[in-house]
Amino acid sequence: MRKIKSDFERYGDAALLVLVEFLLLSLTGNIFFPVIAPSLANFQTAITAYSTALSAAQNRGKAEIAAKNARRQELIDLLLSLANDITKQADGSEEALVSSGFPLTKTRQPKPPMGIPVIAKIEVSDNAGQIDVTLDSLDGARTFVYRYTPDPIVEGSVWASRNSTLVKQTFTGLETGKRYWIQIVAYGTNNQMTMCDPVLSKIVQ
Repeated sequence: MRKIKSDFERYGDAALLVLVEFLLLSLTGNIFFPVIAPSLANFQTAITAYSTALSAAQNRGKAEIAAKNARRQELIDLLLSLANDITKQADGSEEALVSSGFPLTKTRQPKPPMGIPVIAKIEVSDNAGQIDVTLDSLDGARTFVYRYTPDPIVEGSVWASRNSTLVKQTFTGLETGKRYWIQIVAYGTNNQMTMCDPVLSKIVQ
């Protein structure tokens, strides 16, 4: 359920004035909130006092700045009370909350299932017995298991494996003159696991 974001302290002076003026406009004649506490009259009075103090503080006088800060805090305290009343009256209705003009938290969206890892390229290095494997980035993947076995794949093929969080891996010590099958297993959150089909490399130098 979405909620009102009540971190009003984070607003700069000018931004706070824009926010409260928009809230006053949104709540005036609002059918969801015909009566609110503090009242719209009190809200308007606090806005006017803050706006006046903000203008006076432009000359950077210490007394004027202190007055502006006091009116700002009074306005924020009123906003917090108003946000609580709006929340209570809305009783979970997102339509009502949106109509109030208050900034709301975002709706949390479930993460999509993790995709299948994709081998972008397999490069046979000039270094003897070496293959470089590069993957496409994969959202949600936390760990990759790089598996390889000599060609051909038979029932008794033995797969060597290496775990990594990186999308690039180098295999060394491979037998020259052979080709190798490469397969990637990806592990993500919530016990997700996906696997790509094996891809055959070129002949190892």
